[in-house]
Amino acid sequence: MTMDNVFNWGDPVIGVHRTYSSDNIKEGVIWSNTQQYSNDRVDAIMEEAGATNDPAKRTALYAELQQILADELPLYPIFASPYHTVSSISAVGNASDSIWGTSTPLDRVYLK
Repeated sequence: MTMDNVFNWGDPVIGVHRTYSSDNIKEGVIWSNTQQYSNDRVDAIMEEAGATNDPAKRTALYAELQQILADELPLYPIFASPYHTVSSISAVGNASDSIWGTSTPLDRVYLK
């Protein structure tokens, strides 16, 4: 059993791939495939999805990937990080404007 906090950032290639790729099985290395999950079809889907810029094709591939992962459940989250986002039309540079989402530093947020 391993424990890891998985965060997928703004694109599946950044977070999902590293979590489930057979090539990223690295024992004791955080944010790798710590559960040592290996599935040839999952690897093929991620490779194909990461190589295409076609949004419809990526959506279909990631839908298939999501179904496989839901069926096989190689990772079972037992907690959720308590991130909170506050938004206002008066705020500029808030978390929703960034790939970092709720982890966005607030040092550049200001009110109009």
